Amino acid sequence: MKIKREAFVDVYITEAFLLLLKKKEYRDITITEICKKAGVTRMSFYRNFESKEDILHKKVRNITDSFLKESAISYKNDTVSCYFIKLFTHMKQQIELCNALNKAGLFYMIKDEFDRVFLSTYRQEYDEYKSVFLAGGIYNVFFYWFLNNCRDNPEDLAKRLDGILMK
Repeated sequence: MKIKREAFVDVYITEAFLLLLKKKEYRDITITEICKKAGVTRMSFYRNFESKEDILHKKVRNITDSFLKESAISYKNDTVSCYFIKLFTHMKQQIELCNALNKAGLFYMIKDEFDRVFLSTYRQEYDEYKSVFLAGGIYNVFFYWFLNNCRDNPEDLAKRLDGILMK
């Protein structure tokens, strides 16, 4: 029973914080305010998180891990187009969180996830330089796309990237 309660507390805190981020600046939100909104004590907060940044870090990691599991996306096994369509469709679905991270100056968390995934997932297939190169390039394309309000749809972007990678 304790595990379930702690899982719910984690969700309550995360959702409360995300709601507050829609209304206030990241730097202006306090732990006390998050706890009050979530209906938990500060002790519960610190049992689950170290900081406000930790909430977002865990949220980004959970979204990434769920996406990887559910989509079965694979840079090695998918076609280039299929891979990018899956990835950019997913990223577009997370645009609200991306906006919150960018506004808070924490967009690097997304880069960290690209690095984590490529370095851990493809450790056996690629050397670390290829993994870092792929992670950085794909992240930079995503960041540029994001900064331009995702003006290309994922299918068109995938075609463009396929053309770039095939030359």
